[in-house]
Amino acid sequence: MNKRNLLGIDFHFGIGFLNELLNGTGLKLEELGAQTDEVLMPKIMYYSRLYAYKREDKEIDFTMYDINDLIDENGGIGGKFWFDFKIAFNESMFKDVPVEDKKKVKAALK
Repeated sequence: MNKRNLLGIDFHFGIGFLNELLNGTGLKLEELGAQTDEVLMPKIMYYSRLYAYKREDKEIDFTMYDINDLIDENGGIGGKFWFDFKIAFNESMFKDVPVEDKKKVKAALK
């Protein structure tokens, strides 16, 4: 389970979160990178928190406006909360992800 707590708030990452993000925004995975951090990161925060609530079967009691306020109240874009969340998200996407062994792939293709 890929869960982080920032400012006393649980955020979940992983495949379930990505499904929430893609379904909620209507974007495709390859389209995410085309958005700027200032546009994408609040969406990622929202859907990460939404997924955490759903996993815990909690009633959703926040909106995207609340996420924007949370960012603003905690240093804004580039503040410590923003930076910590971005690190947590990036680690969830790239840290401890299995690396494909090229030798095994070549052998399997033969």
